Order: sequence, then C-alpha cells, then structure tokens
Amino acid sequence: MEGYYSIGEVSKMTGATIKTIRYYDEVKLLPASTISSTGYRYYNDEDIAQLELILLLRYLGFAVQDIKQMLQHEVPVSTSIQWQLEAIEQQIVYLDRMKKILVQAQEQQHREAPLAYLHDIADVVHKSSRQRQQFIASKMQQHLGTEGLPCQWREHILTTCIGFVPKEQELSESQLHAWSRISTMLDDPAFALEMKQKLEPYWEAVSNQQLDHSLWGKPYAALTSTILALIEAGENERSANMQQAALDYVQLVTGSVTPITREQVRSFLEQAEAMTSERIQLWWELIITLNPSLAPGAQVQHMIARTLAYLVREPDEQWIAGGVSST
Repeated sequence: MEGYYSIGEVSKMTGATIKTIRYYDEVKLLPASTISSTGYRYYNDEDIAQLELILLLRYLGFAVQDIKQMLQHEVPVSTSIQWQLEAIEQQIVYLDRMKKILVQAQEQQHREAPLAYLHDIADVVHKSSRQRQQFIASKMQQHLGTEGLPCQWREHILTTCIGFVPKEQELSESQLHAWSRISTMLDDPAFALEMKQKLEPYWEAVSNQQLDHSLWGKPYAALTSTILALIEAGENERSANMQQAALDYVQLVTGSVTPITREQVRSFLEQAEAMTSERIQLWWELIITLNPSLAPGAQVQHMIARTLAYLVREPDEQWIAGGVSST
C-alpha cells in the first residue's frame, strides 16, 4: 500500500518497539489509519509524526493518559506542561535528597558502616512521626531518671521529649542523619547512665524545693520570651535588662525568695557545668537539627549562661545583691 507503512516498518523508522505501537493502538492513543482485510494495521506519515510526538512526551515523563487528553484537547497543553514541570521539580528534590544520603553513607569510616547507616535510614524513612515520638518518649523515660518526680513534672518532661520530633512526616537528609545518631545514642546503655547521672542533681532540686509545675511553667515561658525578645533587639550580656532577666531565671529555677548573690550565681553555673558533657551537648545539637523549631529555646539558654558568666567576672565593688551596679 503506497504511502502506508506496516508496524514493523514504523518500528524501524521511529525506534519504538512493535509491542509499544500495538499498545498505543489498543488504548486508542495511536489508532492505525487503515486495517487490511487480513487484519494487518498500516500507518501513514501523519501517524508517524504523531507517534514521534508521543514518544517525545513519554520521554519527558508524561503518562499515556495525560498524552491522550492533550491530543484530544481535553486538557490544555500548557496545563499539562505545568503539571509535568512540577512533577520534575519534585523528582529533582527527591533525587538530591537520595544523593546526599548515599554520599553520607559512602563517607562512613568503617567497612560495614555504610550498610548499617543505610539500614538505619531505611528504618527512619518508614517510621511515621507518631512512631518516632513513641520511640523517643519510651527511651527518654528510661534515660531521664524521673521516677521520683511529681506526676505533673513527669508529664511535662514527657511532653517536651515528644516535642523533639517534628510533626512533618518527611525528614530532610540532615534530619535523617540526626535521627540515626539520636537513635544510636538512645540505644547505648553508657549514654543512658551518663544522662541519668548528669540530671540527678536537677531532679533532686526539683523534688526538694517542691516546685509546683503549674505555677512554675507560665513564669518560665514568660521569662524565656522576654530573653528571646532582648536577643532579637540586639541586647547581650552587658545589657542591664539581660542581666536582670538572667538573674530572674536563676531565682525561678532555684526557688529563691531573696535577691540572688554572686555566690549563688557561681554555684548555679558550676551545677550547670556538672550536668553537661561532650556527648550531652552533641545530643542537644542533634535534637535541634531534628527539630529546628527548638533552636530559639537553645539560644535563650546559651545567652543566660553567657550573661551569668559575665556577671561573676565583674569586680566585687560593682556587684550588688540581685545584679551588677551600673555605676
């Protein structure tokens, strides 16, 4: 038939397989222009041009149904292109994420580490936010040593620990890496013991002072907000407002009803130093990586420590009860 081509000839001309061309015919994406009395399908030049367009659209990632809607003018071509561009952008983000995970695995030092790392990441990826929260809550209950605390305090601490995990289901590659390391630390008995020992003096102070969390929580939140506002306003440890806020923090945490003295500040700093370690600092860095919304709270704690350290370095003649004289 002059001007018409068999499926085999079309396949050679376009590079599409015979099976693909038959499939496009079956789904009425590329019906044959004519069918012989013996049932053979034949295509003309327009059909071949249409097939080449279909092959290009498939190469660009369009689904068969989307192509069919475009060619039948059920969906504007511009809309289909926009959808495909959005899909490609998502693929780029996904592939970039996967690349970073694989690079991180490749950088593991020990021979078995890359596979172990990928195993940990796979476990994290398939955990829901709720499962991550349950995991960290159960582990932290074991590690914190809060058995002797009043019920309100235990509930508050548990809620805080659950808040370490962001609500979003999908984590970035840095969050995945942080979660992997956090999980490893929580499964380490030595770290569990270290955390319990470091926090024991704090829980003893809470119990001895009989602090009521329902009364303590709101002033603590208000004071934290005040310090954060001062930081955002550009004030630092030399600011009288910042110094007063830091001393108010010590007074609140210690339960003192009298103005804070230099010795109390020095003792507070020593206790704070005794309650931390290199691994516990790493733990908090990983927690903030996992949930960046906790960064402002960490910034407040850092500023309080800086301010108190600055206060105890001031000359004796400038120190007054409750702060440093501005004169």
